[in-house]
Amino acid sequence: MFDLILAFVVVLVLLISSIIDIKTREVPDELSLGLIIFAVILKVIQAYFSGWGILMASLIGFAVFLGISLVMYYSRQWGGGDAKLFMAIGIALPYFPEKLSFLNPNISANFLLIIFINTLLFGFVYGMGYITYLYYKNKLKIKFKAKRHFLLMSIALVIASLFFNPELRILILILALIVLVYPYLIILTREVEKKILTYRMKVNKLTEGDWIIKDVKIGNKLIYSRKNPGVTKKQIDLLKKLRIKEVLVKEGIPFVPAIFLGVLSSVVFGGILF
Repeated sequence: MFDLILAFVVVLVLLISSIIDIKTREVPDELSLGLIIFAVILKVIQAYFSGWGILMASLIGFAVFLGISLVMYYSRQWGGGDAKLFMAIGIALPYFPEKLSFLNPNISANFLLIIFINTLLFGFVYGMGYITYLYYKNKLKIKFKAKRHFLLMSIALVIASLFFNPELRILILILALIVLVYPYLIILTREVEKKILTYRMKVNKLTEGDWIIKDVKIGNKLIYSRKNPGVTKKQIDLLKKLRIKEVLVKEGIPFVPAIFLGVLSSVVFGGILF
């Protein structure tokens, strides 16, 4: 029963966070930290009635997803809100809730691994869809140059797929498609980032976590380093105090919807690629 409640709350919080992330590009701490606190409290209560091994599973889930979150945060793939939500998922869903077994999902691998892979899968599809949407919305003009070696690799994979069983053949054909479109996606992503997602922003409109992509210096004193994962409230106050009017920022793609789809698909279908 506890696991069912947690699964429902996680999906609901991720749905609400996704809507807010798309609209404001920011996830309130009340949602991410609130989910962590709620998950910890419910897991402690559950462990009291069902055994303390449950807490060990949640601790492992938290540690694993903490590591992933830190890598994604410091590599500027995720914002702070994304990372906190992912850590909460590790605590709340370290294993598949048995009460949802009637959905008959494919749980042929560790559930944490399933969530992570599904999130990456939906992150790729969602990210490319979002970039394509911005491309058409802003009517960008991009010159796509054909990459012959990628075409030859794709053709080789299609031919090779004929020698495998139907299940592997589908995976190889998907890989062939990815290889074929990969160079065009890279060009598209770079151009959209450069021409749409990178712009000058007034300092008084900065929010904690925004990505400033150039060093900010006063004389020889470094106020902000472009290597930082995001600007802090203290740094924003300092920029205002020093009367710096504008900085160059790069807007990230709201990623919480991909996490939401990754978790929802894991609960309903299990491992999509397994």
